[in-house]
Amino acid sequence: MDQAERLRELVKAKRAEGEAPENTGNAEQDPDSSEEEFPDHESRPTTKVIAVASGKGGVGKSNFTINIAIELSKLGNRVMILDADLGLANVDILLGINPKYNLVHLVRGEKDIKDIITETEFGIKVIASGSGVKELVNLSNQQRASFIEKISELEDMVDVLLVDTGAGISKNTLSFLYAADYGIIVTTPEPTSLMDAYGLIKVTSQSKSNVPLKLVVNMVNSREEAKEITSRVILLARRFLNVFVESYGFIYRDKNVLTSVMAQKPFTVMFPGSKASECIKEIAAKVSLRMQKPSDAVMDEETVQKRGVFKRIFDFFQ
Repeated sequence: MDQAERLRELVKAKRAEGEAPENTGNAEQDPDSSEEEFPDHESRPTTKVIAVASGKGGVGKSNFTINIAIELSKLGNRVMILDADLGLANVDILLGINPKYNLVHLVRGEKDIKDIITETEFGIKVIASGSGVKELVNLSNQQRASFIEKISELEDMVDVLLVDTGAGISKNTLSFLYAADYGIIVTTPEPTSLMDAYGLIKVTSQSKSNVPLKLVVNMVNSREEAKEITSRVILLARRFLNVFVESYGFIYRDKNVLTSVMAQKPFTVMFPGSKASECIKEIAAKVSLRMQKPSDAVMDEETVQKRGVFKRIFDFFQ
C-alpha cells in the first residue's frame, strides 16, 4: 500500500470514528512540509468553502478544481462546484455537461436554487454561472437581499463548496477569496505564472480578512522542481509580505491531462492511475483530513460571523 492509499484509508477511518482529524501532513507530496508553522484556520460546523484562484489564466485552475472535487467526493464528502469565473466560465465544458439553468435564472427569479444545481455522473454537483452573470453587479438592494437568501441555502446542502474563481485580481475573484474559509492558489513553474501568483498573494494579504492561503504547483517535471518553486514562493511571501502560505502539494506534467480535456472528461476518471491523478488524490486526502467538523459544539460569535459566506461575498459588490 503506497502513501496515497494509506492517506485515503486514514481519511475514511477518521470519518467513521467521527473524530476531529489531527494535523498529519504529507511529507511525500508536500515539497516544503512545515505545517506546524502555519496557523490552523478555524473550523466551522457548516459548509467548508474553498476558493480556488490563480494569478493568470492557463495554469489548469478549473481542471484542478474539478478533479479535486471528484476525489473529495470519493472520500465521502458531499461536494459542489460553484463556477465563479463570471466572464469565462468553463467548468461545464471541461465536464462535458450542458446545464439547463444557471445563476442568471436565479437572479432573475425564474428558478430556485435547487433548480440550477446540475448533478453529474462523477458524484459532484455543479452550479454554472453563464455569461449573463454580470447582472449580479447591477442588482438593486431588494434583488440582492432576495438573491443572497436563496443562494445561502447551499451552506446546508454540501460539506465542501469549491469556488472556481476567475484568474487575476479582479474584484470578483478577491471577493470570493476574502469570503472563503481558505484559498488555494494554483500556479506553474513559468516565471510569469509565479509573478502573477505572488501578485495575487500580495493583494490578498492587504485585506483585513486574513484568509489563509495554500499553494499548489501544477505542471511540474519533477519533485525537485516543485520543491524549488514552492520554497521560493513561500519564502518571498514570508520575507516581504509577512504572510504564511502553506504548500498543499504539486501535480506532475502529464500528457493524459490534455487528452482528458479534449475528451471533456476528468483525468482522474479517464486515467486514475496516471501521475497527475495520484497527485490529486494525495492533495484531496490532505484537504479532507484538515476538515474538522465539531459535532454539537456551541458556536462563538466569531464562528457565527463566518456563516453566511454569500452575504460576505456580495458585500464587496455594493
